[in-house]
Amino acid sequence: MNAEGTCAGCPRRDFLKTLVALTGAGAVGGSFAAPLPPAVPAERIPGKKGALKVRVVFAFNTKEEVQTSPDWPNRGFDFRPVMKNMVDALNAGVKDVEFLVGKASSEEDGRKIAEADQASGDIVGYVVVQMNPWHRAVFGLVASGRPVLYTSLPYAGDGGWLIYDSDLRRKNVRGYESICSFDFGHVVAMAGAFAKLRTGTPDDFAAAARATRLSLTPAPSGRRVREDALRCLTPAETLAKVKGLRILVLGSGWGDDEAAMANDFGVVIEHCEFSELNALWEKVTEARARPLLDDWKRSALDIVDVSDDVLLGVARMYFAMEDLLRAHGAAALTIDCLGACYSGKIKAYPCLGFMELQDRGLMGTCESDIASLLTMLVFGAMTGRIGFISDPALDAGTRSIVYAHCVSTRRFFGKSGPVSAYEIHTHAEDREGASVRALGPVGFPVTTVKIIARKRVIGLHTAVTTGNDPDSRACRTKIVAEIPGDYEKMSRSWDILDWHRVTFYGDFAPAVKALAEKLGYELVLES
Repeated sequence: MNAEGTCAGCPRRDFLKTLVALTGAGAVGGSFAAPLPPAVPAERIPGKKGALKVRVVFAFNTKEEVQTSPDWPNRGFDFRPVMKNMVDALNAGVKDVEFLVGKASSEEDGRKIAEADQASGDIVGYVVVQMNPWHRAVFGLVASGRPVLYTSLPYAGDGGWLIYDSDLRRKNVRGYESICSFDFGHVVAMAGAFAKLRTGTPDDFAAAARATRLSLTPAPSGRRVREDALRCLTPAETLAKVKGLRILVLGSGWGDDEAAMANDFGVVIEHCEFSELNALWEKVTEARARPLLDDWKRSALDIVDVSDDVLLGVARMYFAMEDLLRAHGAAALTIDCLGACYSGKIKAYPCLGFMELQDRGLMGTCESDIASLLTMLVFGAMTGRIGFISDPALDAGTRSIVYAHCVSTRRFFGKSGPVSAYEIHTHAEDREGASVRALGPVGFPVTTVKIIARKRVIGLHTAVTTGNDPDSRACRTKIVAEIPGDYEKMSRSWDILDWHRVTFYGDFAPAVKALAEKLGYELVLES
């Protein structure tokens, strides 16, 4: 699209051609989707007289068994049948162990459950299921000293599971094991290790559970990777290109040490008020915004549950953000978008506006995540590619990682590269506003990175894209990739690098290593 927001050689038919060529038919059809545990017929659940007792503790906002708040998995999600099906599956699938139910919203809740179980004396261990991201019940249960098997409902508790699991593994907690798999049958298989506690120790449980998990993780497929020629700038050239770039920040969110960012990378960080953005939004006329709205309607594969009125407000937000960048001479901005939307501090969701900025070589990102925005700028300068910030989820059962977010570029190979197909949906967690589901090209190598200046670290892993998951839970864009490297390491560094990652098409791991060496940063190899 050109600067006025009208289509420049990218009609719907070109999107469809790009879709067929790059994403493959299965990417739209939804061949990869995270299933919820199916119901288990009552006759399949045996009696458990004399069985060991294990409590299944669901970690989530226990005041919202039908979720009302905007969080993973999404507003309106009903946890009750999912919890029942999980407990039924465990009781049907594991002999000589009876699984009971617990619910907790906090570490203190977990500790109280453990104390009550200590008093009763009949609970030998816990299965902890992370159902929302940020409820720390697992720590209160681990502190009991009883064995713990820790897992997550896919596209629901993933962020908390990744960070808390990394922390617990770093502490070498005795009797602890974990898995994040989209097949709940894998959790059932690992839970069979609780039977070891009849005669064995917590260490025996952990060893048996770990052996099961390793057996369930497939070896690398060795799939063919598409060619992708990529020339990278040197570390010196990269830093020279980034030096002096101005970043605008609106609101608070995923922060970092701004002084370290400025000192090490030469960027200039400026905080702006929402009132300035709103004033610019008010000035954007319908005549200016309408062509962009019409282009979205022509070029999107589908628009689901988003009205023209909403899209018009979102188009005005794009131009307001572009005007804000121009007024400050800035190259990038990041906004505490959800907090601002829910508190009425901004006029419209910025997700599609971020997409437009990124496609045109400017950077716009959500959640006031300056660390990920810096990562986008640095490695975008190095590669000429546009990064995709995500909230990742792991699936050990397919050796996969899913990069998920409601913001994405459509030009994964750079602003002059091909345009990928996309759909427009509501923002996933709250089912309001408008966001993008971009279909990432399949079969290509990708490099995922994260700079944390305050810790002087750069995280790095590589993968190969395999599909796009249409599941409606959590974020809209979900690019699926296989990890060819050491999958065991994939769950070990999230407590260091936080949840967000930035993924670029192309394999440029050697260039990342060279940059870390020049900066004197620690390189955290995640796979």
